[in-house]
Amino acid sequence: MLFFSLVTLFGAVAAGQGAARRDNSSLVVTKVPDHVRPYVVRAYTLDGVRIGSQIYRFPVTGPSSDNAFTLISTAAPASSELGVLPHIHQAHYENFYNLRGRFALWASKDNATSGRIFTPGDYGAVPHNTTHSFQILDPFTEMVGVIQPGGFEELFYFLASANYSSSTYAPFPQGNFTSPGGDADTISKLQQFDVWAQVQFTPPMNFDANGTSGDGGAVWKNGVNELAKDSETPFFVAKGYGPKVLSSSADKTSYYVVEPFITATQSDGNFTEGTITLSQLPPSSQPQEWSLPGHTALEVVDGLVCVKVQGYEEELSLSVGDVVFVPGNTTWSFWGEAAYSKVLYVGQGRETLDAKLRAEGRQWESVVWPA
Repeated sequence: MLFFSLVTLFGAVAAGQGAARRDNSSLVVTKVPDHVRPYVVRAYTLDGVRIGSQIYRFPVTGPSSDNAFTLISTAAPASSELGVLPHIHQAHYENFYNLRGRFALWASKDNATSGRIFTPGDYGAVPHNTTHSFQILDPFTEMVGVIQPGGFEELFYFLASANYSSSTYAPFPQGNFTSPGGDADTISKLQQFDVWAQVQFTPPMNFDANGTSGDGGAVWKNGVNELAKDSETPFFVAKGYGPKVLSSSADKTSYYVVEPFITATQSDGNFTEGTITLSQLPPSSQPQEWSLPGHTALEVVDGLVCVKVQGYEEELSLSVGDVVFVPGNTTWSFWGEAAYSKVLYVGQGRETLDAKLRAEGRQWESVVWPA
């Protein structure tokens, strides 16, 4: 996700993102660690950077994930302008997920252009060398971005207008701010951050009743959304309209409905992403334990989710917007505390949480588990 007003305070902003001390006594942190360790961040408790009216927070960074991926939260009010000038990334794969509100996302590659109106739960994939831009549409919109490889937050530190913190945990400030759209000269200076301007691109604004533009009549919220068959093709998945797999705990007392967005096929084996819907863990059952070779991040997008990490006494309950990061080769567990819960997951490599659940599960048509 991008944003473009030329930095005036980038030195102060970068300094404000200082490394957290190596205090591993608690999972919960208010500054993301500068090294790989398990941790939890609560929604809106991290300091962020302001770019125009958009607030960017970074629950997972390059240093905290050993550059496996960056996880970005973007909270902003509606705007009549693009959130960023059209551009491509040559070395980074960008992913958009809608947590709150509405935004428009456009992706264009090989003379094919597609736009979608996103409502909560929708997803968009922007592979390498895909022209893209977005526009915030609702008074409170929050996008969750996953960018692989990690470290992309450095661009935002460079571009930031100011640091942002709030004693009341306000997602974004009130006021009139300069648009982050910027100009062609500004964006052309950002190639060092893998941002390559595509100023000749004009996103099609003529959305139809189904929320599509550019490829009018495309399947969106009226049929099955297929994942791309390779790692080069941009694509979109509306909430509940993509593929689904049903898996269960070993004792068959709790269920997982996995809805993959990115598998090893779409990422060349670099990462996976999607959602997992959780039934409530019965009081008499023990949660399944996991130890995966790569790093994992979960962000709660619905309900309440409990997490336990070996080596920490805490058994934490996470709510919407909270993020847990678990390094590879760490034993941990997570489970649904509410009757219905859901997480957005990101996994490093091929042998990921979702890959294991999908391998053990079966194709499923519903967005919820068996009654």
